Amino acid sequence: MPVRRYPLPNPWLTATVLVWGFNFVAVKLLNLQMTAAAVSLVRFVPMYLLLIILCRLRGESLKYGKDSIPVLWQGFVSMGFYMVLFLEGMARTSAAEGAIILATAPVFVAIFSVIAKIERFTPGAIIGAAIAFIGTALVIASGAKGTHGSMEGNLMILSSAVVWAYGAVLSKPLVNKYSPLQSLTLSMPAALLILLPYGLMPTINVPWTSMTSQSWWMLFHVTFGAGVIGFLGFYEGVKAKGPAAAMLYQFFVPIVAAFFSYLLLRQGLNAWQAIGLGIVILGVYVAYRSRYLAASRLAVT
Repeated sequence: MPVRRYPLPNPWLTATVLVWGFNFVAVKLLNLQMTAAAVSLVRFVPMYLLLIILCRLRGESLKYGKDSIPVLWQGFVSMGFYMVLFLEGMARTSAAEGAIILATAPVFVAIFSVIAKIERFTPGAIIGAAIAFIGTALVIASGAKGTHGSMEGNLMILSSAVVWAYGAVLSKPLVNKYSPLQSLTLSMPAALLILLPYGLMPTINVPWTSMTSQSWWMLFHVTFGAGVIGFLGFYEGVKAKGPAAAMLYQFFVPIVAAFFSYLLLRQGLNAWQAIGLGIVILGVYVAYRSRYLAASRLAVT
């Protein structure tokens, strides 16, 4: 009887899960010396410059075509508005709670995809959304009862999940015309419309001379680890394994975040939050599996 060989984990997607999971802790540690507003702008500048260099090295064009407005709007939403909500929310909640709530983004992607008529309506996606929302409500409610997160912060993270999902749907027609790296780089300048007024003065007021080595390392991770390696690793994983398999890896991000949160911040999950984490992952899986099966049947017919 032949021995069944299971495929090894994809290194690109594994790296993405690790850097995105740790990013929630990195942001919390960075907030000890830098405000959320300052982080948003300080992170943006070197990340954008590195993406330009990568585009040049890969021969990617940085000229805007007829899609300049959709590309820039997507950047304003995903790299600007989303970052403000995410960073402000993370300043008010715990790393683990933030990761769990943000994990609902794929559910909102399913809802927006139906509204935009990119995908067909599937009952399973709605069932999955309902399950995920129950888990999210559990995490938010238990956090509001005196654990590490606040109601305000958790609701801001939930809002950032909605905005991120909207940005993901906006990007779908764009990645058919541009490479992921090219689309990301071209979209970023529009984010400055919100990041400059939001983060300029806080960036100037950062006590740069008293920054600890830990803060510098966390800033490096937020900028290059999560901002560059995470995104490129995810896109490379999609290319190698397909979008369905790539999305399955993302279910591990809140688990990794919870592990690092306990290890480095000593902020563990209470029983209700742990149950909420499991419910959120189940709901996202149900919604995504329903979408995947519906797309597979459509492709066959």
